[in-house]
Amino acid sequence: MIETYATRKRFFYQWLRIALVGLIGLRISGLWLLEPTPPVSGAIGLTMILVLFLWPVLRQDIKGCLWLSFVSCLFFTTAVLNAMTEGREVFGIVESVLAASVFIASMFFARNAYRELEATAEASAQEPTSDTQ
Repeated sequence: MIETYATRKRFFYQWLRIALVGLIGLRISGLWLLEPTPPVSGAIGLTMILVLFLWPVLRQDIKGCLWLSFVSCLFFTTAVLNAMTEGREVFGIVESVLAASVFIASMFFARNAYRELEATAEASAQEPTSDTQ
């Protein structure tokens, strides 16, 4: 069972890394792609929130990934607003798909990582010790 959780965790970790880097890249490229151009301070400032989560994701920190899933809802909201704005439809749709991917991948990564920890702890608790002789 531990191997199943570890395999799922690796899959969602890869998915999370790709989606997070893609979302950061898309948001930065929005400075050149969007018309009218968004304010640089606002676009970069909001994107820096995502950049701050790169370290917890690279460390595979469960709590950091859970927080990232909550923060990604903010980016999903702005993506939907972009999708409803004339001239930004495609950008908003791609951004909303990436933000939803970050949310789903981070939630499933955290779920499987936590279950792997529980299964490992349970397996080590059931091992007989040599001290009882």
